[in-house]
Amino acid sequence: MLLEFIAKAHRHTYAAPDDVRAKHKCDSVLDGHKDYAFVDGEYSYHDSYAGAVWAPGREVVFLRGVPVWCMSYQGQHNSAFDSDFFENEAFPFLKKALMNFDDAMPFRGPSEFSSGDFKYVFTLDGDYAYFKGLEEVFYKSERVFFQDVMGSLIK
Repeated sequence: MLLEFIAKAHRHTYAAPDDVRAKHKCDSVLDGHKDYAFVDGEYSYHDSYAGAVWAPGREVVFLRGVPVWCMSYQGQHNSAFDSDFFENEAFPFLKKALMNFDDAMPFRGPSEFSSGDFKYVFTLDGDYAYFKGLEEVFYKSERVFFQDVMGSLIK
């Protein structure tokens, strides 16, 4: 049930189409952050991140108000590319990749995804109970963005 909920939350928040994502934007918990919230039954989800191109953040899933799972992410971009490239090309591609995740491991995108000159790669070590991962976006074979990801159950 937890993984199904995480998948559903991801289909409605950051990487979702604009009209869907807009319904789940919420007030920021911390100054300078962008936040999303999603609720389905007894589960709720909160994603909060700061920045734009370097945007560390954290997702937390709650069951009946108690935190049960968390994932943190943090990365950087290749400074040889300008912010317009990321806003108009790289991040729209990243969102497309993130919406093609594997329902069995719905934390980021699939292990590989390509479209045009872009390629997304996500390597994962572990499972939903405890994992570390690396997310990478390549443009014409050059790495333009990466994020370190880690998550676990909360006990």
